Amino acid sequence: MKRIILFLLCLGNVYAGVVNLSQDKANEMIEQRVKFFDQVFLVPYDTSKLSLDSDKKLAFIDLCRYPAKGYEIPCGKVNGEEVGIRKYFIKATRIEEAYKIFEAKEQKLPKNVNMYDYGEEESNKDDEVGIYYIWDNMGRFWVINMGYDSGSVTIYTQAKDYIEVIHQWSVDW
Repeated sequence: MKRIILFLLCLGNVYAGVVNLSQDKANEMIEQRVKFFDQVFLVPYDTSKLSLDSDKKLAFIDLCRYPAKGYEIPCGKVNGEEVGIRKYFIKATRIEEAYKIFEAKEQKLPKNVNMYDYGEEESNKDDEVGIYYIWDNMGRFWVINMGYDSGSVTIYTQAKDYIEVIHQWSVDW
């Protein structure tokens, strides 16, 4: 009996920082960000612009080097930190599969469920710090990582026979 109670307590602690995100809040977060990526979604696969990520071993276009038309996302050093944006092309049939490859995680993604993981600190929730997992109305999967002084946005989109992954990272939101 003690083992069962201990297991349930540990399980509760592991998932204590994960809550469902309302569709209204999810829509609001996407609306605030999608305009910055509208032109990036249109960037096609182009072998002449591809590079290989040395860590992930994945093909990508460096959108700092080959910027999309429209909104210019800051690149280079900002406040002493490196910022940028890349568009990856992952050979996968499903977004869930590409997520595992890109993030190197075995985490299962719930389809059409939006979540907010604020971690172990309750104060993170008050400050909206943490990781947001959002499925938008276009079938894209967004991972919005908001820290106190840095963050990233990763967007997974199903294309023909691959998944496009836009990854933008920045500092001092």
